[in-house]
Amino acid sequence: MAEDRAAPQAAVAVPGSHDGRCPAGQALALLVLGTDRPTAVRYADLTFEHDACLAHPRCLWRAVTVLLCAGELVAADARLRRLEATCAGPAAELVGVLRAQHARLAGDLCGARAALAASVSAAKTPFVRRLAVPFLVETLTAAGDAEAADALLAEHRFAGRPGGTRVTRPLLLAARGAAHLAAGRFPEAARDYVDCLRFPAAELSAHFAVLHRRGLAALAAVAAGNVASATALAAEEHEVALAWGSPAYVGWALYVRAVVDGSTATTALLDDAIDLLEFARSRVVLAAAGWERGRRSLAAGDHAAAKREFDRAGEWARQIGNGSLAAKAQAALEDLAHAAEPGALTAQEAKIAELARAGYANKQIAEKLYVAVRTVEFHLSNVYRKLGITGRRELRDGSVRLS
Repeated sequence: MAEDRAAPQAAVAVPGSHDGRCPAGQALALLVLGTDRPTAVRYADLTFEHDACLAHPRCLWRAVTVLLCAGELVAADARLRRLEATCAGPAAELVGVLRAQHARLAGDLCGARAALAASVSAAKTPFVRRLAVPFLVETLTAAGDAEAADALLAEHRFAGRPGGTRVTRPLLLAARGAAHLAAGRFPEAARDYVDCLRFPAAELSAHFAVLHRRGLAALAAVAAGNVASATALAAEEHEVALAWGSPAYVGWALYVRAVVDGSTATTALLDDAIDLLEFARSRVVLAAAGWERGRRSLAAGDHAAAKREFDRAGEWARQIGNGSLAAKAQAALEDLAHAAEPGALTAQEAKIAELARAGYANKQIAEKLYVAVRTVEFHLSNVYRKLGITGRRELRDGSVRLS
């Protein structure tokens, strides 16, 4: 939102739009400014009492978008129910995309995935089918299915240079950035998100990766090793989130800052993020934050807290339909149980140790396992400590047993 403050509002070519300072337009203008969320919500609500707005899908899209970005999921659900009962044709298909995004933000990834897949394959309006693809790509990445996201991008020819107009291009860049980030292609993800930030995109902000593109760029940058850029982006995301004031957005921004910094000093930020995300029922980010909190507890040597956090993260991941994260949390719990044996390596430590013994550099190991370089460094330090060795030279000695 902050990057749009000095930019003119963008117009998405939604059928049946109308001009003028209607309630939907004023709600979107406040979203562009990133301030006065309560007034933006009031204007969005007024849209549904404004006859001219009710006749135009673009106004309905704008109003529901503002409600979703404001974290008003209950109000958005009520408005969507009304629209589902009254809209037909292209307008109904657009409402279907918004309903799917409501499900995604509420943590129903399976429902969002099914609805968007239906829009991609069955919507009669070409514009809606093309619009649904980037929404589905991001939903697939949120569910931990990076392979399916890549396949969808390739199928619809979005994997190369993004096409579309100046208006729709940020949506394609955000979706592709999400796929890169999920697959561990961190430099490519950072590049796509930074490119996305160059475009005004308020009207596309119902898409999670568009609204959060600055924070996602920060996560990609730090994973790629560009700490300075990541720190600046995370700080700006936090500033913008505080100005907008949505608990879900502020919780997200605190999570990003904690991950980018990575130090124990930011663990309190992570705890605050989890509290806000629980309050806002932002369950997809909540599951990720719970996983990060478990990692922090494990790194601090607090195995009891780590078990508690991995338990919670795994349960949240199962609830939202992220099987990949649920499996990671379960593996972490099993590693903790195994680590109770003195000197025993966890499964991840053993895997990293084997790769290091085989001659892979830390960066190469990180790329192979889709983790950050600092994660590899952390695990290797544990390996050296548990095995009673000082470094790689001794690790490569065949006399050192890893099992």
